[in-house]
Formats: sequence, structure tokens, C-alpha cells
Amino acid sequence: MHVKRICALVLLFTMGFYLAGCCGGSSKERVIEKETVVTPTEPTAPTLAKQLEDLNEAYRKGLITSEEYNAGKRKLLGQ
Repeated sequence: MHVKRICALVLLFTMGFYLAGCCGGSSKERVIEKETVVTPTEPTAPTLAKQLEDLNEAYRKGLITSEEYNAGKRKLLGQ
């Protein structure tokens, strides 16, 4: 009778430690990263390369004429 009681107590303690995470589990440490808040900035002006690409795309799509394309290119390049 004492043996059954001792076995039951050992089992209860073992299960308690196991469920509490005291006897093993993952050995990797958990890292909690700090949350970073990013505030929006004012939009920046498109680069010269982007402006030239947009002008070229408008010309290829037929949205502007070759004269408008050349005038826009000269204006962007400062000629």
C-alpha cells in the first residue's frame, strides 16, 4: 500500500515539474525583440534616372510625341 502511494506521489511531482517546464524542455533562449516604430517621412523627389525612365515610357506608350519627348529630355538634362 505504501509503495502505491509513493509511486503516485512521485508520478504527481514528476508530472507537475514536467508541466511547469522545470525539468527540461527547450534549451534555446527566447529573444524578445523591441518593437520599432517607423514614422513616415515626406516623399522625396524622383531621381533624374526615374524621371528619364518615366519620360521614355510615356513616349513608348504613345502618350507624348517625339517633340515632347526630346523637349522633356533636354529640360531634365539641363540643355
